[in-house]
Amino acid sequence: MKKIITAFHILFVAGLSFAQTNLSTAENYIYTKSCLDGDCIKKSESVQYFDGLGRPIQAVAIKATPLGRDVVVPIEYDSKGRQAKSYLPVPQSGTANGAIY
Repeated sequence: MKKIITAFHILFVAGLSFAQTNLSTAENYIYTKSCLDGDCIKKSESVQYFDGLGRPIQAVAIKATPLGRDVVVPIEYDSKGRQAKSYLPVPQSGTANGAIY
């Protein structure tokens, strides 16, 4: 009985840690979480995605608007690897909890 309970706890913790984020597994990214108060009730979360050469391709501020929507800043490069265009932040219609758009 004790082995069954231990196995259940291991599976539960593994499933809980996997379900923490909906971030992309196919892209390289840096997830940043900053606490704005002592208890970390108010927090600022953001994700920056990178291409295979280490250049940023998109920045996502998670639930950054007053309505709880994501704000995305896309970054575009030309054929020589230079940043071609600079876009303003674009609020999305909802939240994808940091997934790439």
